[in-house]
Amino acid sequence: MQSLASFDRWLTRRAASTKAAGAGQAVPPQTAKAAIPAQAASATRHLISPWGEALMPMPRRASAARIVRAAHGVRSADWLGLLADESQGYGTQQAWRLALWRAAPSTDVQPQWLSPPVLARPGQSPKALRDAVLEQALQALWQQGWRLQEAFSPDLH
Repeated sequence: MQSLASFDRWLTRRAASTKAAGAGQAVPPQTAKAAIPAQAASATRHLISPWGEALMPMPRRASAARIVRAAHGVRSADWLGLLADESQGYGTQQAWRLALWRAAPSTDVQPQWLSPPVLARPGQSPKALRDAVLEQALQALWQQGWRLQEAFSPDLH
């Protein structure tokens, strides 16, 4: 329920900013980037896109959520969370997917689905469901050609 409430708040803010932008008023840009602490080269890996571009360094034990956020370029103003996919439900099981709504006003009125559907029964732990959906989103990234590569370390031979 908390995820649904945060999604509702995000939609309300997005509608207000879209209305303000449409009326010709200036909307302050939200370009705050998350600071990434400097880490030793041996403790980091780089997230590599399917096109061979190194996107950003990742800690050796990066969570699935952090990798998914980095791969899809999720900003702080975007909404990333679980949504029920009503077209994929089966019996008493509801299908849940990781969804991304961009903060930038666009003509796209649907979320960007980042994971395949994961079926869950009523009463399942929200944390367990979120972990399962994030794991499916991570597996989808690996299937698309994303990878983690060890950071460069000088050869000492």
